[in-house]
Amino acid sequence: MATETSVRSTTTAKEADEILEDEALAEEKLLEDLEREELPSHIREARLSELKDQMQQFQNLKEKDYGKYSEILKEKDILEVTTNERHVILHFYHQDFRRCAIVDKHLQSLSQKHFQTKFCKVDAEKALFFVKKLKVQVLPTVICFRDGIVIDRLIGFEELGNTDSFSTEQFERRLAKSGVIQLGDVQPEENKSIFGFARRSKTEDSSDEEDY
Repeated sequence: MATETSVRSTTTAKEADEILEDEALAEEKLLEDLEREELPSHIREARLSELKDQMQQFQNLKEKDYGKYSEILKEKDILEVTTNERHVILHFYHQDFRRCAIVDKHLQSLSQKHFQTKFCKVDAEKALFFVKKLKVQVLPTVICFRDGIVIDRLIGFEELGNTDSFSTEQFERRLAKSGVIQLGDVQPEENKSIFGFARRSKTEDSSDEEDY
């Protein structure tokens, strides 16, 4: 069972590092804020306890390479990562496919912004069991997991305007619809198909996507 965390959705990797690097300063600042609010002592103690819990969560996530776009090198580790972490975005890629490199660039950026989500990639040629099990047929394919369950997938660039020049913000908003990352003005879409397949149009231009 994946571990639930209460890390703020707006926390970036940089912000988490700053808190961890100066724990005493963060606690002192919170105390000053609480004193200004003239809160009862039991509420101040509760908020201090919450801060310490948050810093412990930050430390735990950082040790698991949250805040980074990491590569899963062993196929057996795919199951461990996707089932033990709450939210996972996994990119199946091929090192020779140009569009996979484009996805890498955007996911690298988003991994630093959304510290509470695990961003990773795996070489499809080294993960043939999961390629078959998850029915990965076109690269790039990005699969979103919640508690080990596939809740969404993004196949090629059709949902991003079918162009290579889509922005990181466009990609971010599309991923937010799955609920694996959070944006204040994007509501997750529920009741997707059980395998999370996107509907593909008959007129899709797939000339720059690679069948696998």
